[in-house]
This record gives sequence, C-alpha cells and structure tokens, in this order.
Amino acid sequence: MMASDLPTTYIDCADAFKFNNQRTADDLAWASANVTPVNEGPWGDVPAAQVCYIGINTAGERIRLPQISNLWRYKPSGVQLASDDRDHRQTYYVAGRPGAIDIVRIELGPSMPGILIERPKGSRPVQSTGLIDGKDFYFRESDGFWSLSVGGADVIGQPDWHYEEEHDTPDELSEEAVYDLVAKGAALLRSGTPTMAVEQ
Repeated sequence: MMASDLPTTYIDCADAFKFNNQRTADDLAWASANVTPVNEGPWGDVPAAQVCYIGINTAGERIRLPQISNLWRYKPSGVQLASDDRDHRQTYYVAGRPGAIDIVRIELGPSMPGILIERPKGSRPVQSTGLIDGKDFYFRESDGFWSLSVGGADVIGQPDWHYEEEHDTPDELSEEAVYDLVAKGAALLRSGTPTMAVEQ
C-alpha cells in the first residue's frame, strides 16, 4: 500500500479558539453598526438580555434580520422553558461577555420570495424552521414523508395550516431538495389548499 502524497491536516485547538473569538468580535462590531438590539426574557429568575440577530447566508455574509421566527428566539443555555423541550428549537448563537450584547447567528438558506429559511439540520428527521409570509413554519422529513406546518401559537403541535405527503427520493434529502419542498408547501398554502390533521 502506497502512502498518500496529500498533506495531513490537523486541527489546532488554539487556532480554532482564536478564530471563534475573532468571529465573535467581528459579529459584535457588525451588529453594533448594523443591527438594533432587542430585549429577550426574563426567563424565571434569569434577567432579560439584549440580543442582536444576524443571519448568515450560504456565502458567509452577515445579513440584518428585521423579522425572525419565534423558533429562533434567544434563550440562555441551561434555562429550560416549559414549552421549549425539543431539539429543533435550538438556535445557533455565540454568547457575548457577561453583561454585553449577545449575538444570535442564524444559518440561512437561499433567498426565496416571502420565505426566510434556516439551513436544514439533523438526519431522520431532517428539520428546518423559518417564516413564510411572516408566519412561523416548521418543516420535517423522515422515512420518505415530509410535512410543513405554518402559523399558530404552537406551530409544531397545533399549527394553523399543515400539509404532508410521501416523496420518492431514495436517499436522504439534500439541502436543495428541502428548499424545493418548503417552496412547494408555501405555494400550496398560498393557493388555498385545505389544512390536514397533524399526526401525533
């Protein structure tokens, strides 16, 4: 067996730490110049915090988010909310220094008319959240079935509108396939397709 001529790459923990610190500093500087902080909380005995929401698109560019999904709202790590016990409600965020503004970085998918979508995550199920025409949505795919729930006080458990169907993609869905299905669901919602019952 011949040795590879390709160089071996090692992850340097110190470099990774430095990169994350620099990214946090860059995010804070960008947010201070471009984003108005909002107050989130309080959460029980935990006081409210000032938060800036930054969207990060697939090109790595920072984008102001005048609207955000309720599923993306910041909550401090370690605080369990009564209605917030599912993995898909986690947000991407970089916590700032104590007493400083916190930065929530939301990894966004492509721009689509009337749709703000986070990049899908997970595997069996694949999940994504965001806004369709200003209303929260929750997308889920597993074992050949996909569903889209939109609107309502509880968009996952009791949405205003729900649709699901089987698909014929043999392997795990690609990101592009998820975006296509969300766009298809949005078109069905906008065309007046009746809601379906949510399978519990």
